[in-house]
Amino acid sequence: MSRSSLRRSTGPPLLDSPEPIPSGSSDVHRRASWFEGMILESVERESAAIAQMRNPNIRLLTFDAGSHDEGAHPVSPQDTAAGTGQVRDFIRASRINSMKYCGSDGASGYAGMGFPYTLDEGSAEPENAHGHAGNEGNEDSHKIGELPSTAICGNDITASCFYVVGELSKNAGVYSPICTLLSSFTLFCFRSIYGEVVMALPLNGGIYNLLLNSSTKRTASVAACLTILSYTATGVVSSVSAADYLSCSPLFGEVHTVPVAIGILFFFALLMLMGMAESSVVASGLFVFHLSTLFILGAFSVFFLQDAGLGQLYANFLWEKQPSVAKSIFFGFSSAMLGVSGFETSANFVEEQKPGVFPKTLTNMWISVSIINILLPTLAICVLPLDDLVGEKSAFAVALLAERVGGPLLRNIVAIDALLVLSGSVLTSYVGVCGLFQRMAGDRCLPEFFSIKNSWRGSPHYTILIFFAVCASMCVLLDGDITLLGAIYSISFLLVMGLFAFCGLWMKLTRPTLPRTINTHPMMFVLGLILVATAFTAVVLLHPDMLTYFYMYYGITTFMVMTTFARVTIFSTFLRLVSKNRLVRRTLKLFIKMDVAQKWVKSKLDLLRSQGVVYYTKNASLSQINRALQYIEENEEARWVRVVHVYQDQKDIPQHLVEYVQLLDCVYPRIRVDCILAKGEFGPSMVQHISKRISVPVNCMFINCPRKSFKHSLDRMGGVRVILNSEKGSLLDGIRLSMGSPQAPTDPDAVRSRLRNGAVTFLGGADAAESSEGEEPEQTH
Repeated sequence: MSRSSLRRSTGPPLLDSPEPIPSGSSDVHRRASWFEGMILESVERESAAIAQMRNPNIRLLTFDAGSHDEGAHPVSPQDTAAGTGQVRDFIRASRINSMKYCGSDGASGYAGMGFPYTLDEGSAEPENAHGHAGNEGNEDSHKIGELPSTAICGNDITASCFYVVGELSKNAGVYSPICTLLSSFTLFCFRSIYGEVVMALPLNGGIYNLLLNSSTKRTASVAACLTILSYTATGVVSSVSAADYLSCSPLFGEVHTVPVAIGILFFFALLMLMGMAESSVVASGLFVFHLSTLFILGAFSVFFLQDAGLGQLYANFLWEKQPSVAKSIFFGFSSAMLGVSGFETSANFVEEQKPGVFPKTLTNMWISVSIINILLPTLAICVLPLDDLVGEKSAFAVALLAERVGGPLLRNIVAIDALLVLSGSVLTSYVGVCGLFQRMAGDRCLPEFFSIKNSWRGSPHYTILIFFAVCASMCVLLDGDITLLGAIYSISFLLVMGLFAFCGLWMKLTRPTLPRTINTHPMMFVLGLILVATAFTAVVLLHPDMLTYFYMYYGITTFMVMTTFARVTIFSTFLRLVSKNRLVRRTLKLFIKMDVAQKWVKSKLDLLRSQGVVYYTKNASLSQINRALQYIEENEEARWVRVVHVYQDQKDIPQHLVEYVQLLDCVYPRIRVDCILAKGEFGPSMVQHISKRISVPVNCMFINCPRKSFKHSLDRMGGVRVILNSEKGSLLDGIRLSMGSPQAPTDPDAVRSRLRNGAVTFLGGADAAESSEGEEPEQTH
């Protein structure tokens, strides 16, 4: 095969272009308004972005797929078998037929023909392209350690005691300590669950990241909506509870809960707009102050009980409103689970933690919240009458306890502590939702404007303002009722925990080869799921009306996400409707010029379809690459796929890889499929190098599930997504591994022996290519 001249890669043309939209003379000559001028400027910027994506500043060598010069074939030097020329003739004819057929039908969406390329080695940067193992230690030095990591998530989870004590007393009465013991045991189960899942996929995002790497992108996005709602409820409950504790102290005068709560939300929205983020030093100091305050409160309570005795506890056992034991424990367990909300916080910033810190934060949170949530309700029912704990003062029960055992001074200290720690939880909700929205917008699950940052302070102002509006609306609709707000918080939080347990168990089955530093028994997942399901059922039975508000806010969030996935259909339908319906055109002309609207929508369509994705493959497996293209077609709007193979020696390039990619390019006429060969060692630096060269974000690059022998951790890879297993029949392997049974042999000689004996039936074909090599996996595993 002879090498042709250097070419620059070209992107797919605009698909499904409708007929031109007719416009009247008055619309043509009307001067563009300020709003239309802004739209035209955005169209120009997007056109420049499209041109950059289609013509990146790189030099890619292309090969003539139609040539029959076998001696100069640089792609597959082993490819000298008879019939190769006929195969290439077949591929070339198929590609020409696809082009003719699709090109004659404008609605078919032909994406253009892909080509084989190789990265120009002359412009490569060896220090950036061949590994940076020496820099990993420097990167870890900037990450946060155990104390600040524990403090950031510990402030969130331990702050829940301020609004849980009163709610727990309402539902459980004197049986509150039993309920908190159950919640502590549930957290013990999830300590192991979160440890295995997050350490296997050490990337920010929590449940969204878990599902993104083990299922479809739509499923991950719908689950992420629960996390968004959980952040919303966190901000509202924390701000309302802070306002309640302000009202208990004469230092702050008369306080109206709803206005003050909205004021707290607005204050932190302003701080976020000015670029404020969580400080690990401030969080550590606040965490120490919070624990010290609770320790002092506990000590004063013990001293009080030494003097006063347990007479109040005996009186509470005779409380006439005490529910039955079964009801108290069942419904009280749901309230006690609200006290462990925030346990998932550490998983949302795991990339910023030093190696090995994440499991320690889980243990520290479990110990601290177990001690606090067990002791405070126990001390409360020993000191205070249950009528006071469940009455009007239940919203600030901890301050009430402090006033009884330590007087006004201790009450004021507790109120200030509640204000600071709960305000920190509000800030955590802002930071968390902004990070999640940025991640989802980068993964093309949300509109791009959520990723826009202002030039003043570099903050995502659209996300901040929308989040504030949603939180304020929830606060107003529920009139600041901490009980109702806590029910919505419990529903969303428990659903997130339940999904984490279920999906973690599912990942054991579907990603059995994924390296795991912590291996939790499947029964722990099942037990955790049962406990969370019990608490969720109790919340729904106790507050069935709250499902209406939950469905409303969750439905709005999900609708926004699903609309993002349907952008191409919406834009195409809009253009067809405007081009064929005169009434729609006349109505639209009242607001905007027709040519401006047409340019804007076409630029959006062109931008969506010009986006590219990368799939790294180690082997020339037709079925494996085909499954990757099926995943991309179902989950991505991008219609430009680069199949990349990284090699260290030319003789290691898989045979027929380019032909397989070209053949699949014929099979998927709506997707342009390029094949890129890059010389170097596959690793984090090479991924970053290729990302810059072809202008594709790292989070839009895909790999197969790695094996234990893969020498790079996924958090080092910069956010590449795991989309497939190496073997199609991995579900049975996952069941064997999860139950402790030995895995199928991966030694090449053993596999060949089993093949000869007919003992193995391959369902996907990908594993055959890997097992035959018997070498360390690189890009697909």
